[in-house]
Amino acid sequence: MAMKERKVGGVAVFELSGNLMGDDADKFQGRLHSLKSEGTKIVVLDMGGVHLMNSSGVGMIIAGMKTMREVGGDLKLARLPERPYTILAVSRLLPVFDVFKTVDEAVAASQ
Repeated sequence: MAMKERKVGGVAVFELSGNLMGDDADKFQGRLHSLKSEGTKIVVLDMGGVHLMNSSGVGMIIAGMKTMREVGGDLKLARLPERPYTILAVSRLLPVFDVFKTVDEAVAASQ
């Protein structure tokens, strides 16, 4: 998984690409903890470039959501491709997340 980060206002946007298999969970969680320390409470995951996601990848984003909610924040999903969408839907986890068609919509809903 490749991960690019940018800030839009007070929202951290992570552009993810490749396969979300949980391999980078420690790096991802470490960055979220740093953002918490810096005062950032909202993270948007731009999932548009994610091709595959397994249960470890699902666990990674659930852990990320929990991390941000610990400080009264949230983790939102944007541009969710069909395969990852289906995995979250079949596992009945889709309602747990705020899912948006675009990153701009996710950021606007966070401010």
